[in-house]
Amino acid sequence: MLIIVFAYLLGSIPAAYLVTRLVTGADIRHLGDGNMGAKNTFHSVGWLPAVLVAVVDVGKGALAVATARYFNASEGLVMLAGACAVLGHDFPVYLAFRGGQGMATMIGVFGVLYPQLTILALLALLAALAITRNWDISSALSFVLLVLMIWLAGQPLRRLLYPVLLLPTIGLRKLSQQWQARRLAV
Repeated sequence: MLIIVFAYLLGSIPAAYLVTRLVTGADIRHLGDGNMGAKNTFHSVGWLPAVLVAVVDVGKGALAVATARYFNASEGLVMLAGACAVLGHDFPVYLAFRGGQGMATMIGVFGVLYPQLTILALLALLAALAITRNWDISSALSFVLLVLMIWLAGQPLRRLLYPVLLLPTIGLRKLSQQWQARRLAV
């Protein structure tokens, strides 16, 4: 239970909020698209703060999974720790459950669970981004590639389904952000 709580609280550390406050004094949730992630930090604050946010957010996911592994947790508990870190990022207790979309934290989780495949998927993301100049399409393509490579590598079904089960957290967070925006507009 401590691993799960640790993973959630670690994921809840609001890097974009803290870095933006430190650099500009502003609240990242009121800048750009309001998302608490590296992409919005890049567009609203600058590239260097965005790199710091990305490193911390990726690190949260990686550290949650690595910590669970360090304590010899079962594979199911390791995966649950990763999911809790992502949910912590998406719904941080420290900021009234209003966080980011979890993409960078997910990359950290996948980076520990599937290191070589994650690197290949990230290279595909960069190539797709250079061609399409569209973050959402590039991310989707790299995610599909990651799942396909896991399948082709002959991984067990639970390892294949894990990224697929984590993906809806991004959609859930986007729906939550739209609901909050509508509620604030009224």
